Amino acid sequence: MEDNYIHFKIDGRDLKINKDDPDDILMWKTHSGNRKLKKPRWKQVSIMRGRPYKSIRINKKMFQLHRVNYYAHNPTWDIYNSCIKTNSIDHEDRNKTNNNINNLRVSTHQHNQWNRICKGYRWKEQNQKWEAYITVSGKRKNLGYFLLEDEARQAYLEAKKIYHKIE
Repeated sequence: MEDNYIHFKIDGRDLKINKDDPDDILMWKTHSGNRKLKKPRWKQVSIMRGRPYKSIRINKKMFQLHRVNYYAHNPTWDIYNSCIKTNSIDHEDRNKTNNNINNLRVSTHQHNQWNRICKGYRWKEQNQKWEAYITVSGKRKNLGYFLLEDEARQAYLEAKKIYHKIE
């Protein structure tokens, strides 16, 4: 089973992650506190199941597990630069606990926000109609007013095909 792991380093620590199970991550332990171990060994890394993402601690620093898994499979990707808006990791199926590499992709912050489940329409009391809208580049774009809820929903879904494309 040893060949089913990907070996990599983060912050100078040797790690390996199971190709089929991203929750199976091991770290090479040489010390226990200040004491050097007589027999260094691989030790299972504890996964913190916080909200909304799973995370692990490496050298007193927290890393989101989906970012660690993506980095293990793509070592040229910059795991440390999570601040810029073009270095997000997106869960394609919207399941934040599914960290399988086939479910992860690099995206912009804006593309990642498109995965949020939202209606894109609302009831407007003042004119007694349904308003359809979509957000593009941080600006709300009005798609019109409709008598029926389903018409407003359909207008939003059609606009989503146009404005929320990830290429």
